[in-house]
Amino acid sequence: MIRKKRIWVFAKYFFYSLLLVIFYAMQTTAGVFSFFGVRPLWVVPIAVSIAMCENILPAAVFGAVSGLLCDLGSQALFGFNGLVMLCGCTAIALLSFFLVKVSWKSALLLGGGLAAIRALVEFFFFYLIWGYENIQLVFIHFVFPTFLYTALLTPFFLLLIQKMKEKCDGQWKE
Repeated sequence: MIRKKRIWVFAKYFFYSLLLVIFYAMQTTAGVFSFFGVRPLWVVPIAVSIAMCENILPAAVFGAVSGLLCDLGSQALFGFNGLVMLCGCTAIALLSFFLVKVSWKSALLLGGGLAAIRALVEFFFFYLIWGYENIQLVFIHFVFPTFLYTALLTPFFLLLIQKMKEKCDGQWKE
């Protein structure tokens, strides 16, 4: 029984890791799922979905890893997105465990909130404080559409993560 549980828990986390790597590759590939020149951050909704379905430790680990993957694919200071995603996914896991019912509506709200916080903090530190001209155009044409596109993907990944978690947890309980 214990061995069967370990195998299915390993399979679940391996699936989550594989999902992160595949969608990180899609995120960094130029032109894949680009909509008017805007690409989503694919690993953010995956991390939010894992945080909503799992306990606090896996949520924190996958949040930090997804943030570090975002850092690898951008010009951001390494660790910036990792720290934001670590704190955000830990907060989402705590909210989902104690306060919020896990549904597509809450996934849209929590995923959108984390994507908005990440986008606004990045916009502030990389554009706003440096005093560039016409930074509102950067926000309107790049930051806001990326946040919106990322937030809208969260309910779809929540459904995928929930199905995988039910399958793996149901296998070792039988």
